[in-house]
This record gives sequence, C-alpha cells and structure tokens, in this order.
Amino acid sequence: MEIITRDQLTSMFLSGDNLCGIILEGSNLKGIDLSSGVGEVAARLSCAKLAKSDLRGSRLKEVELIGADLRMANLEDSNLFGAKLMQADLSEANLRGCNLIGSVCEAANMNRANLSGTNMRRSDLKETTMVGAILAYSRLMGANINDADLTDANLRYANLQYASLVGSILRNVDLSQADLSFADLTKADLSGASLRGAIIVGANFQDSDLRGVDFEGADMTDAKFTSGSTQ
Repeated sequence: MEIITRDQLTSMFLSGDNLCGIILEGSNLKGIDLSSGVGEVAARLSCAKLAKSDLRGSRLKEVELIGADLRMANLEDSNLFGAKLMQADLSEANLRGCNLIGSVCEAANMNRANLSGTNMRRSDLKETTMVGAILAYSRLMGANINDADLTDANLRYANLQYASLVGSILRNVDLSQADLSFADLTKADLSGASLRGAIIVGANFQDSDLRGVDFEGADMTDAKFTSGSTQ
C-alpha cells in the first residue's frame, strides 16, 4: 500500500475531497495545515487511520477526528484548538505542548498518552480514559472531566481551577502541587491519591472516596467535605 504524502493530503483537502476513513498510518505529516480549506471549513478525518503518524507542529484547528485511530501518533506542539476527538484512540500518543483549548474529546482513549504541558482549558473530556497518562503541568481550567478514568495518571503541577471531575476515577493519581481551586470532585474516587502541597481552596469533595489520600501541606481553605466522604 502506497503511503499518502503530506503534499498529496494537502492537495486532497484543498480540493474538497472526502478524507473520512483515509489510511495514513505511519505517514510523515509534520507541520501540515488542515484547519481551513474549501469554504474555510476544517478537514473531516473521522475514522482516519493515523496510527504512528508524525504530525508534530501541525495545524488542526477545529479538525474533525471523531473515532480516528491516532495510537502512538506524534502530535507534539500541534494546534488542536476546538478539534473534535470524540471516541478517538490516542493511546500512547505524544501530545506534549499541544493546544487543545475547547476541544471535544468525550469518550476518547488517552491511556498512557503524554499530555504534559498541554493547554486543555474548557475542553470536554467527559468519560475519557486517561489511565497512566502524563498530564504534568497541563492546563485544565474549567474543563469537563466528569466520569473520566485517570487511574495512575501524573497530574503534578497541573492547573485544574474550576474543573469538573464529578464521578471521576482518580485512584493513585499524583496531584501533588496541583491547583484544584474551586474544582468539583463530588463522588470522585481519589483513593490512594497524592495531593501533597496541592491548592484545593474551595474545592468540593462531597461524597468522594478519600481513603489513603495524602493531603500533607495542601491548602484546604474552604474545601468542602461531608460525612458521606470516605476517609
């Protein structure tokens, strides 16, 4: 099977071709711009096969990647502002330093992905699985992370101000030095998590599982706990 080149893909996109389901596994697409084509509409790559592809520094603003296969893809420093990644498979992908502001990643698979330093402000991560993912220094202010699975994830120094993590699984998560000011962690499972030195001012832990949580040095001013929480 002949691998489509970056120039060929760009030409197809600008010609208005249907790119849904296109096979691009292992392709070198570094720096490609698929964010504004015919009628200023971003590319539609739903169900595209992009596993192990090189997309470093690519411009994918508002691109549709619903159900796409991006396993082990390299998207470092790419612009995915407002991208649609629902049910996409990004397991073990490199997303370091990406712009994912306002992206929709509902029910996506980000297990063991590297998301360190990403900007995911106001993104929709509802029901996303991020087991073992690296999210250190990431910005998740105001993000919807309800019912997500972040078991064993690294969220050291992450900014989660005003984020919603209702019902999320955060077992054994490293949230040391993270900022969870006014975050909603109602009914979350935080058993075994580290919140050493974290800022949890005004955070809501009502009805959460807090067994074995390390709060040493955390700023817990006005944080909400109830008898329904397990400790």
